[in-house]
Amino acid sequence: MMKLTGLWGIVLALLAAPVSATTLSFAGPATAVQVGDTFTVDVLVAQAPDLYAFQFDVTFDPAITQVNTVVEGDFLSAGGRATFFLPGTIDNGAGTVSFTANTLAGPGPGVTGDGLLVQLSFHALAAGQSALSFGNVVLLDSALMELATTPVAGALHVASVPEPASLALFGIGLAILQADARRRMHNRR
Repeated sequence: MMKLTGLWGIVLALLAAPVSATTLSFAGPATAVQVGDTFTVDVLVAQAPDLYAFQFDVTFDPAITQVNTVVEGDFLSAGGRATFFLPGTIDNGAGTVSFTANTLAGPGPGVTGDGLLVQLSFHALAAGQSALSFGNVVLLDSALMELATTPVAGALHVASVPEPASLALFGIGLAILQADARRRMHNRR
């Protein structure tokens, strides 16, 4: 058996090292939102090497939330060039935002690092939990080669609008009846 040392050992170690993939994730409110609230969810990219263009779909539970708008984030434009943004098609009946895409304009390098790709504005319709997931994810570098990408699913928590406690309502009603009784007794005198 031949012992691997020196340059061959280093080459094999580099080939065996895990490749860190670019991640695509959601960042929403830290706490549950209330029914009726409007709130935003960010779509973030992390560890992007030379990102030139992207596209993806988003799915959500249309019984819990609906999407109002899709707005371009500042990650690609941070590269100093113009962008061409497509917000995608919102279908609140199906619970999808299809073909959200963005690209840098003209030749040149992509953008490297972490940042905001898209901001989604949601409206909370009902109490519950809505899963968020990506579909049809494609991230391209400036050579228009696909980047290895790991999409990370998310969730939205919507709480029902708090109702006054029954005991508190009973106490308020009792206090009103008592005040009315005192007023009547005072008027009889």
